[in-house]
Amino acid sequence: MEEFPLTPEDLGLLLGGLSLFLYGIFQMSSGLEKAAGSRLRSIFEKISASPWRGLLIGVVVTSIVQSSSAVTVLVVGFVNAGLLTLEGSLGIIFGANIGTTITAQLVAFKLTVIAPYFLLLGFLLVFAGKRKYIKYIGEAVFGFGMLFLGLNLMDSSLIALRNWAPFSNAMINMGKNPILGIITGAAVTAIIQSSSVTTSTVVALASKGAIPLNSAIPIILGANIGTCVTALLASIGTSLSAKRTALAHLLFNILGVILIFPFLNPFIRLVSLSADDVARQVANAHTLFNVIWTFIWIWFTRQYASLIRKIIPGEERVFQRSTLILNPILLNTPSTALESAIKELVRMTDLVKEMYMMAFDDLEKNSLNYYKDILTMEDITDEIKASLIKYLTRISATSLSEDEARELNAILRTVDDVERIADHITNIMEKIELKISDRVEFTEYAKSDLKELKELILENMEDSFEMIRESDISNLEIISEREEEIDQKVKESKNSHLERMKQGICLPMAGVIYTDILTDLERISDHCMNIAQDFNEINLVKRNRKVNRPLPRV
Repeated sequence: MEEFPLTPEDLGLLLGGLSLFLYGIFQMSSGLEKAAGSRLRSIFEKISASPWRGLLIGVVVTSIVQSSSAVTVLVVGFVNAGLLTLEGSLGIIFGANIGTTITAQLVAFKLTVIAPYFLLLGFLLVFAGKRKYIKYIGEAVFGFGMLFLGLNLMDSSLIALRNWAPFSNAMINMGKNPILGIITGAAVTAIIQSSSVTTSTVVALASKGAIPLNSAIPIILGANIGTCVTALLASIGTSLSAKRTALAHLLFNILGVILIFPFLNPFIRLVSLSADDVARQVANAHTLFNVIWTFIWIWFTRQYASLIRKIIPGEERVFQRSTLILNPILLNTPSTALESAIKELVRMTDLVKEMYMMAFDDLEKNSLNYYKDILTMEDITDEIKASLIKYLTRISATSLSEDEARELNAILRTVDDVERIADHITNIMEKIELKISDRVEFTEYAKSDLKELKELILENMEDSFEMIRESDISNLEIISEREEEIDQKVKESKNSHLERMKQGICLPMAGVIYTDILTDLERISDHCMNIAQDFNEINLVKRNRKVNRPLPRV
């Protein structure tokens, strides 16, 4: 009996390739999420509107890259990045199943061969790019290269297995039993991460007369199931929607195999009429099965998505990224355009206040339940800031009155203040993560001080944000008095902490994290004060009152 052909080096390549593959998916998804602009999102929104468009894209792209696994991995990444909905992804997945069957008819495009060039390009974009957008694109490209390099390593590690005689014999013998044939095709494809390799091996065996059509077709059907493992691996650690997409791919292929199984013999007879040689018949069987099943199921995309949501229940926060309020048409009327900018600024403040509450919820519960959401929301505040600055810059190019120009400048400063509050909240979350990872505990004195500061700053935040929303001018004095109280409280808290350190009540690491959080809270309060000053000026201007020079900014 021949020895098992995989050496320790082969196993190392297999595991290392799998690691690269998984990290490449994460890197690509992360880069896409940060780099994707409104234009790319618009394209995917159009795809989502019609499963037929998605079907066409799935067929074409899979035909080019020669890998339904790679395409479904990309789709999972897009869904995870929020660029595709579950419904929008289904058409592409259906199309990928068809596209993978016609790769032999198109010019080969071996992405695994050029994976190192993607790595090089991604590296150059990340380290040489001057704009954040370019760096984010570089991260996605580098992740794309790692993904295919990982697939290539896994493929290389299994060459010996594919050429192993017992391997080929097992495929022939087990293929004679349809159920075992399906299991064999699924298992082999799951291991080698490529249905194309499985089907091409079966076609090669058929061309040599080593496997009959009735043994080959069950293995081909099983390969359709096995190829879903790649997308399932890609969904590890992703969003709920991405997990649903991977499951939709798996269930779609399993249902197809189950429903055709009772009609396997008629299907085999039909395929046998499609060509003279068995090898061509096997290839046609693969194509015919996927085309028939896809064109049956494409009509029930929405119902299928509902079924998947019932299988994987749960609600997932969907963040609105696009700015729907900043209408360029309003630029012809600067005062109306400025009001539009303020409405978008209000949306930004709502996000920031929610981030603040989430961060303190995690701090009090010593958890990271909201960490991912806060990072996403911080990215959105950056995007809103960029959109507002661009819009306000366009307003500044119009004919503005003196009051409108002052209002515009105050809004610009406030946008920066609100974004900086989001940054400080993110800093606090990072301190909470460090606190948890290092198993640091705060004393009850520290917890009490933080709770008191939380309430004081929340009041200032709400009052200053209210001045933006309601054009109120009555809050400035209250906010100013409370700001002084907050500064004094932070100073007292730091001094009390130093005393506890001297007495050995508080550990040094806890002290570092605690004082950093106090500093971030103080900065948040400062920015709230700045907002109150600027919008006091704006609201007075709106009421046609005389405005004195504003207080120096904190």
